[in-house]
Amino acid sequence: MCNREQDKYVVMRNNEPAAVLLSVEQFEAMVNELEDLRIEAIAKDRLTAFDGKTTISHDDMLKEFED
Repeated sequence: MCNREQDKYVVMRNNEPAAVLLSVEQFEAMVNELEDLRIEAIAKDRLTAFDGKTTISHDDMLKEFED
């Protein structure tokens, strides 16, 4: 029987932690946070590699790609 007050369970094998059981809500929140951190890291990498000489204005981009 599950105790709703406990938020995670650690499964032991040979007296060592082997797995963790979480609620679906906790797992989804953890995955979402990791995805947010991954996107933030990509954005920071792109900002450090930004080269203003190779950019175009918004107006020029619209002209380039308009139907």
